[in-house]
Amino acid sequence: MLKKFIIITIFTILILLLLSIFFIKENLKYEVNRDKTYKSPNGKHQITLRYDYASRPYVFKNRKLIYKYDGPGFNETVDWHIKWLSENEILLYYHSSNKQYNEEYHIIID
Repeated sequence: MLKKFIIITIFTILILLLLSIFFIKENLKYEVNRDKTYKSPNGKHQITLRYDYASRPYVFKNRKLIYKYDGPGFNETVDWHIKWLSENEILLYYHSSNKQYNEEYHIIID
């Protein structure tokens, strides 16, 4: 009886541990306190620039991911910027302070 209780207890603890790791991982995917919201020039579109914990940018429209940066993360906090090129197109860019690294991406908003 004691052996059965110990096995059930260990099994329950493992399940709870796995569930908690899953929920923590999902909640820590993005760093939402750095979110920036941008409206298009005519106000037709609204997008959100969000980062993960390695300062990789993600662009959302209506909570739907429309762009994901596939490059490596950064060791320091990096700020990306958005410039509207037209009502349906943005430029996502990053320029390092020492001008050594410059990245630019054109994104079409549907």
